[in-house]
Amino acid sequence: MNGKYGFHPKGLSRRVALAALLSAVASPAAFSQSFPSRNVSLVTTVSAGGSIDAVARIIAAGLTKSLGKSVIVDAKPGAGGNVAAGYVANQPPDGHTLIMGNSATVTTNPHIYKSIPFDAEKSFTPIIIPARVNQILVVNPKVEAKTFEEFVALMKANPGKLNYGSSGIGASSHLGAEMLGLQTGTSATHVPYRGIAPAATALLAGQIDFAFDSATTVPHIQEGQLRALAVVGPKRLAALPDVKAFRELGLPDMELANSWYFIAAPAGTPKEVVQLLNAEIKKVLELPETINAIKTMGLEPATSTPEEIAEAWRSDLRRLGPLVKQAKIDPQ
Repeated sequence: MNGKYGFHPKGLSRRVALAALLSAVASPAAFSQSFPSRNVSLVTTVSAGGSIDAVARIIAAGLTKSLGKSVIVDAKPGAGGNVAAGYVANQPPDGHTLIMGNSATVTTNPHIYKSIPFDAEKSFTPIIIPARVNQILVVNPKVEAKTFEEFVALMKANPGKLNYGSSGIGASSHLGAEMLGLQTGTSATHVPYRGIAPAATALLAGQIDFAFDSATTVPHIQEGQLRALAVVGPKRLAALPDVKAFRELGLPDMELANSWYFIAAPAGTPKEVVQLLNAEIKKVLELPETINAIKTMGLEPATSTPEEIAEAWRSDLRRLGPLVKQAKIDPQ
């Protein structure tokens, strides 16, 4: 070959290099364009019936329309979300298996379990925060206290005799009750459940006296089946405007027990797929009907970029370690 036909070796090598470069640049985009290639599984950390499940189903319905593939909610409750998190952490990092749960699973569990089936810092690629939790202190009507002040007095007069339910050891519902004890000098007996829905069922049945609930009990409170005494704050809930925040009751430190919901994928999921999922989930979350539904549940509507949730994830993982020690929660 020679230069007169335009096939100079140097020119050929440049074209080969350029083609390789264009191929490398285009391949991630091509991968994201082919996503999803099959149905997507949205694994939840708790049993069906709670607010995590309800928000997950709203998101799944919206994504099914926008992605053109079915997004199926798959509940895998147990061990404060560890069962679901361990399962998703070991799935292929292609965006077809996601996890949705309370942030406590990845920010508190590493501090309270001797062994967990995932690495909170390395096993996941955070995608979005779909809602923030403003927990509610709620009691069964059989509890004589009608106000928060009366409830504290009752607890002080009966140390350890009242019991409370949670969605699992180390869950935000557990930390809320432990923080209450630290802030008021009271004590109660902890009864962990496999999710907030069964804990709420036990509360309605009078099997437990009180609970810190993320939102599941709001309809029962509004119907008079349960009694709300306070919300963690910092603000009152739109769904329960007459219930004071702990800040108003002189206990602003209770806000340390608040949390947020998260959606994440296995670590190594392509950035383009993460960005696509973030954008499509955000569209669902910004719909007026979604915002109203989330508010009605007693949650605070939210969205985030992948970078924002990653920073919240890292920050809370550091922040909650000392709180767990202060609450004297023994590693399980």
